[in-house]
Amino acid sequence: MLQITGGFLKGRKVQPVPDPRTRYTSSMVRQALFSMVDVTDKSFLELFCGSAVVSLEAISRGARKAVAVDVSKLATKVARQNAEKLGVQLTVLCVDYRRFLEKNSESFDVAFIDPPYELGFVNEAVRLLSEKKVAETIVVEKSKREKIIVPTELEVLKERSYGDSDLVILRRRPV
Repeated sequence: MLQITGGFLKGRKVQPVPDPRTRYTSSMVRQALFSMVDVTDKSFLELFCGSAVVSLEAISRGARKAVAVDVSKLATKVARQNAEKLGVQLTVLCVDYRRFLEKNSESFDVAFIDPPYELGFVNEAVRLLSEKKVAETIVVEKSKREKIIVPTELEVLKERSYGDSDLVILRRRPV
């Protein structure tokens, strides 16, 4: 079981996705993320959501709206069950992130991506988020072994390492 680390849901349990291919964002990384990025009264997008623990944590910490996206039917089923069990409003969409970004017309204050490690999704997702101007702040959780290519429209605000994971916070450059 995963546990919400802060906010009004602190201590509540979240079911992980029962699939060995699904890697969850650790409580240490979630705490670090939300200590660096304030989501109070902001809209939050999570791509590659898995159990949606990061979106649920964002809601717990004051996000006014959250959307969680994953291509896995099992993951989105678990994400919906988690939101229902916690009694919170979370939009969960079962769609490939590329298709979502292609069709999406909504903008978000914060986008969080945590794709499977070392499969080439990081740079494609960052590029698409940047091109589509989906979010002001983009937070990337990636493998330490992956290099991130930062589009010219974005700048790196912070970069931290936690075990095998790097957390990179990008922001749209002022025009």
